[in-house]
Amino acid sequence: MRNFSIFEQALKFSGSQNVENVGEIASLARRDFQRESFICHTTTASVEYGCLIIENAILLRTNRSGRVYAGVEKFSALQPIIDRYMRIADVSQSVYLFGQDDWRPPRHPNIRLITLNKDFRLARESFVITHSKSLSCALVAFDEVGSDSMPEQIRYWALKTSNTQYVAELANAIEGVIDWSLAA
Repeated sequence: MRNFSIFEQALKFSGSQNVENVGEIASLARRDFQRESFICHTTTASVEYGCLIIENAILLRTNRSGRVYAGVEKFSALQPIIDRYMRIADVSQSVYLFGQDDWRPPRHPNIRLITLNKDFRLARESFVITHSKSLSCALVAFDEVGSDSMPEQIRYWALKTSNTQYVAELANAIEGVIDWSLAA
């Protein structure tokens, strides 16, 4: 798990010919999500907004059969949005949260915490992957600079896809790194 990167998996599964490179974007917009698959260089705020779009879509398309995988670098990043993830857990089969253990969210029967060490590659990636009959979408982002830079700076490579095949492959890949004996 130490060297696993969901961003690298996304690049591998999507293939460069199927992903539109939209270059550097200071601010993602809803219209950007109309593309099936794209990659861009962007800011923390844009990655957070892209995740919010997917999280809201999960809440609007409730079916209790899907799984959600979310990486937040550090669990403390969930503090301002934990209520949203509790609602997502209410309408999903299961929610897997990946991050460094610097804060503990409230317990929920559908939420599993996957604790990452700070030297894991996955600890520098933010992502939301949802795979269900009603919604298959993923946004994965790699923080190339590290968390010490200013949030408004361009520092992430982000890839979004709603291609059902790619999303299924990403869900399988991330599920493959979960240590079921440690998933709390």
